[in-house]
Amino acid sequence: MKNIYYTSYFAFLSIILFTVAITLNLFQLTINFLSVSGILQPLTDIMPEKEIRILTFLGISFIIFLVLCGLKLLTDLFWQFALLFFSKDREGIDLLASKKFSYVFILGGLLAVFLNSSILYIAIVLLVTIIAFIILFLIKQSVNFTVLGMIGFIVFQLAIWSVIGSGVIYAYFTLFAEFITALPF
Repeated sequence: MKNIYYTSYFAFLSIILFTVAITLNLFQLTINFLSVSGILQPLTDIMPEKEIRILTFLGISFIIFLVLCGLKLLTDLFWQFALLFFSKDREGIDLLASKKFSYVFILGGLLAVFLNSSILYIAIVLLVTIIAFIILFLIKQSVNFTVLGMIGFIVFQLAIWSVIGSGVIYAYFTLFAEFITALPF
């Protein structure tokens, strides 16, 4: 058997790739917004434009990296709960296999870096990568799941992420509505 630690850096590498893809897109949007709104010009009086661009890029990268790391932490938690509840495996083989199949996220991250022209493309690549990973995992580890266990595993993941997604969307619209009502005009 191969050493499982050879693939232990895949999660970190895929987070870096998706961070770069998202940052490249958001960086250009941010610089365009700063230029159009007239904020960039007064900032150049304080420091050179090159330093502003570097600090903006690093700030966006840091925030996106933290968000993706937090999502990875939550994903691992929910993944292990789903394995606990629905897998017949009691030795941790499924958990190790999920780390082994994470090369799918590296391929998705590379594709996202090349398709960084739109945040929508990056989101689609991330979603397709997640679905491909789950399908590959369930096909390769189907020995450790019953049919009801597979259905339960999928429904558990969908339910958890639907609740979290709904909460994020609700928070976004609530904050957006508060922002709009706070505007003076």
